[in-house]
Amino acid sequence: MSTDEMRAVGFHKHGGIDNLQLLSVPKPDPGPEEVLVDVKAAALNHQDLIAVRELDHYIPDYPFWGGGGIAGVVAECGERVDDWTAGDRVVVNPALSCDECEFCLQGEQSMCADYEVFGEHRKGGFAEYVPVPRENLLSVPDDYDLRTAAAAPMAAGTAWRALADRAKVRPDDDVLLVGATGGVGTYAVQYATEVLNVQTLYGTTSSEEKATFLRDLGVDHVIDYTEEDFDSRIWELTDKRGVDVVYNNVGGDTWVPSMRSLTHGGRLVLSGATAGPNPASELRLMFVRQLEIYGSTTHSRTAFETAMGFIFDETVEPVVQERLPLEEYERAFKLMDQRKLYGKVVLTQD
Repeated sequence: MSTDEMRAVGFHKHGGIDNLQLLSVPKPDPGPEEVLVDVKAAALNHQDLIAVRELDHYIPDYPFWGGGGIAGVVAECGERVDDWTAGDRVVVNPALSCDECEFCLQGEQSMCADYEVFGEHRKGGFAEYVPVPRENLLSVPDDYDLRTAAAAPMAAGTAWRALADRAKVRPDDDVLLVGATGGVGTYAVQYATEVLNVQTLYGTTSSEEKATFLRDLGVDHVIDYTEEDFDSRIWELTDKRGVDVVYNNVGGDTWVPSMRSLTHGGRLVLSGATAGPNPASELRLMFVRQLEIYGSTTHSRTAFETAMGFIFDETVEPVVQERLPLEEYERAFKLMDQRKLYGKVVLTQD
């Protein structure tokens, strides 16, 4: 491979994960206000499965590669960049915004009219280099492992915004996490217990092995949804009161049970639909219990910096099940596709 080329794990057409290939592609140059990041690690997120399967309406050109969780080292700076230097250790904020629209000016970058995400609208970190706008970089402490840092940007920021900014979780709240074992879920567990200090934390999962993992992570009551209806179990555990907040990243047939799990005036926050985007609903529950329902997408710039601060001071610890070299991308994607992960899998380029 020439010095003008780099490796990337990408695809030329949509379909199954077997469409992914280890490619040789042109090495990008940074724009005037961009930084070229030498990628050391990139975490998989569920959006990477969605990208290869169906996001043809988002993707600007092919081949395309995902990777929204990126950590690395500054390789080169654009001509108008003076706040970063080659060799700086950085993590990438995956959410891109215009900084000019009404929402950006309110500090709500994830509502930006021109909102984009690395790995979904723009080529991401499953490559040796990625150009990044200067304002989307955050310094990584010298003593913090870059392979661990890469596991945080997308999932940690998503979990923090949903719980802290959208649902406004309080210390006296009882909270249920639907799908607590996944990448976002493991951060939500720790933010709820270690930062937001919720009163009682409930979580759903699909096996006793995963239940043990969640209890060790800090969940007070774990419900195996393959063995019992989680809404009925919540009703029993809360003496027919329900919980104050449900955080759901799953959608599908978990939607109505999530509403049933809430107390009067409860808050339901959603930031994913991995089990299906068009579930049945129950309008009577919404108006009789006067429920509040919030959508949440990634994070604002302030929320990202706050979420990563808790990572870097080790209040919250990324859960990384596997660190695999870029060449083992097939194994990594199969682990995610088969839902065999605790937390994250990270592709490394050490």
